[in-house]
Amino acid sequence: MILENKNKKEILEQAKSPYDDHCIGYPGQGPYFTGFMMGSSSVPIKFGHKGSFILDKINAFDIAEVTDTYLGQINMITVSSFCGPHGLLWGYDINYKDYAPPTEILTEEDIKEFEGVTICNGKNLRIATKSLFGTLENKKFPLYPGSHVFTAQKFLAAHGPINLYGAFAVGIPENRSKNACLFMEDIGEMKKDSQEEKRKLLKNIIESAREIGRNQKVSYKVIYADIITQKVNKKEIGGVLVAAPYFLLAKNAYPKFIN
Repeated sequence: MILENKNKKEILEQAKSPYDDHCIGYPGQGPYFTGFMMGSSSVPIKFGHKGSFILDKINAFDIAEVTDTYLGQINMITVSSFCGPHGLLWGYDINYKDYAPPTEILTEEDIKEFEGVTICNGKNLRIATKSLFGTLENKKFPLYPGSHVFTAQKFLAAHGPINLYGAFAVGIPENRSKNACLFMEDIGEMKKDSQEEKRKLLKNIIESAREIGRNQKVSYKVIYADIITQKVNKKEIGGVLVAAPYFLLAKNAYPKFIN
């Protein structure tokens, strides 16, 4: 259920960045937006030695931040994973489009298992966020360099050979005036990078969102879910990042995205 027009209008009027062409991290009070991105990387080991591989892992992280949606040059402040009644979801409440069907990885039978819940492809949220922030080569309204940005995020770096994955689910409650949207992030190793494995992992994270809802007595009527994978070869370090930044919208983005 998308927020009522009154609440949505108030958020749009107040969740503005002080910058014309840059979004900025949420200051901790008042309305905000939340976007969704995932990125991955695999880099040759250049700086590691017996005592430490931290520099290579940092390199992998920084590349993962900019391989798809541009999320570079910011200070991520890790927070828990909810978007409350004062927040809007980018790609759902704003800039909504169906770019990819829910059956892109999941089957019709998989979706039927989640009776009473509308399952959507989380890639649609990621594409929407990319259209706002842009990419490394084509920045649009990125976060201001050096911003301190509250971000629901998880990152995993690992030596190859290995297959890594990152996944997220977004649970949207029926009554958003009383309940928060839930974000679930998962990162890990896959036995095999196959469609079957990805289906299992997607179904698992969707069910985990429903389980949190049962624990909190919140009914999620819509759940978005998405997954990416990264092959990491021998003598490489790979990384997978799942991130949902909380931000205020650049002033010049309003005429482009807000109708």
